[in-house]
Amino acid sequence: MATFLYIDYGPSSDIAVELKFSLATLMQEYAGREPDVVVYTDKPEVYSGLHPKLRVRPFGADFARWSRDGLYAHRVKPCVLRDALGVVGGPCVLVDADTFVREGFAAALARTVGVAMDHFERNDPCPVCAGVTAELPHSGRYAYDPVTAIMYNSGLVAARPDTLPALGDALALIDAWLDAGISQFNIEQIALSEVFRREGVAISEMKPFFEHYYRRSQKLYMRPRIKGWLASPRGGKPTRPFLEPSKTRVRLARLLDGLFGRA
Repeated sequence: MATFLYIDYGPSSDIAVELKFSLATLMQEYAGREPDVVVYTDKPEVYSGLHPKLRVRPFGADFARWSRDGLYAHRVKPCVLRDALGVVGGPCVLVDADTFVREGFAAALARTVGVAMDHFERNDPCPVCAGVTAELPHSGRYAYDPVTAIMYNSGLVAARPDTLPALGDALALIDAWLDAGISQFNIEQIALSEVFRREGVAISEMKPFFEHYYRRSQKLYMRPRIKGWLASPRGGKPTRPFLEPSKTRVRLARLLDGLFGRA
């Protein structure tokens, strides 16, 4: 079975709130055969003793090194995946904190061939990358092509140890774009998608069994409700997702909050 990975860094306590809900839905999905979970974090005390299957991996000096001294924080994600694959020696699934899994996720993940990612987003995801080339350590020279370039969302990335060379290429590609002055926030997921595509690795989509609520309006809807759940007697226990950050629910909640003067 795969080892699941989470990341929590920085001063915000909201990441831990989201992560605890995500973890609860994950453990419910795998009830009776719970997977190992590793949280890479700069605040290990938050997760110590949270679950018997959860292990904390403090970042220490690695965060600065992996993020190029804070230049690009999302660069940490492929570094975490590469680090864990090297330690675990088996498949790993990197999951963002602002996520949850629905019933059927485990079976869908087990059916994947190649790698898995959250969902396909678009073609030609970084027009400013056109013309920028890079020498990748495993697969050689890369040139961004607007016709073939793709991007999957990296709210989830499931990979095996045999993809370690591709992850090295993804990091080299991120660095080449950063060195060229490209600061687009999602170059990490573009780089992962591109190296998998060019090496012929099949990418399976985990949607609709996986939900990634990354928009600010969705977070504002989810966080107070998760906090209410955490404060309740059933808070933190394995659960099926009982919150749905759909556009309709989020808009209705904002309307009601405005009408009744709720913050």
